Amino acid sequence: MAKFIDIHSHIAWGIDDGMPSIEDAQSSLEAARNDGFVGICSTPHFIPGQLDVSIYNEIVSRQMELKEMSPIPIYCGGEVMMNSEFIDGLDLDLYPTLNGSRYMLVEYNVLRDIHSIDYRDDCLYELKVKGFVPVLAHIERYFHSGLDYSIIDNWIDMGCVLQINRTSILGMHGKTIQSNALSLLDDGYCDVIGTDTHRASGHRISKLSDAYSVVSKRIGSENADILFFENPKRILSDMDILNVEVVKKKKRFSFFRR
Repeated sequence: MAKFIDIHSHIAWGIDDGMPSIEDAQSSLEAARNDGFVGICSTPHFIPGQLDVSIYNEIVSRQMELKEMSPIPIYCGGEVMMNSEFIDGLDLDLYPTLNGSRYMLVEYNVLRDIHSIDYRDDCLYELKVKGFVPVLAHIERYFHSGLDYSIIDNWIDMGCVLQINRTSILGMHGKTIQSNALSLLDDGYCDVIGTDTHRASGHRISKLSDAYSVVSKRIGSENADILFFENPKRILSDMDILNVEVVKKKKRFSFFRR
């Protein structure tokens, strides 16, 4: 049975739009263990402009409760929104990294096409200047009319880590987003796959075995193990990630990337 580590999960209850209750969190943890999870990084939303020390401490306190009750290892982090107030908030030390590493899970507003976000690269540049490695959450969801590889190549050149959601691979966000996700996989533009868990039932759940099966068939089980286990483990351990090796349709081979 394959082993999974999830670095993108809203499994802590009552602190964002993720798990509604402790019972949902407990159910989700059991489901994750049964699916082969050997670790989950709790990544609740951190919204610049809506943060202060008390909110930060409340989130961390809930993550500690989650850690104590979980049957599998829990790591702590967050998913930080790169909005217009993101850069101004960088000096407040309220943006958590993944398990205290140099890797920070960040996102843009998925309701906006990436081309309409004019400050997108400024945020990443400021992160890099401060020594962080941006892990771009669910990159497939920012391209509403199909992938723009000039933007994605620039993210790679900036040293970003690219994360794709399980739900996108399985077509749960529509055909365009699924096509984006599968093209990124086939072309070697994915470093890690996560659940983006929000609920104990429905689509956005703590499950990876179904997506692992799809990915294994498309790009091989060795690459799937890198995306679902090895790279998440390396991120949480503050180590350099591995590159998948696939025969790409685009202009480069993924193992030449970094």
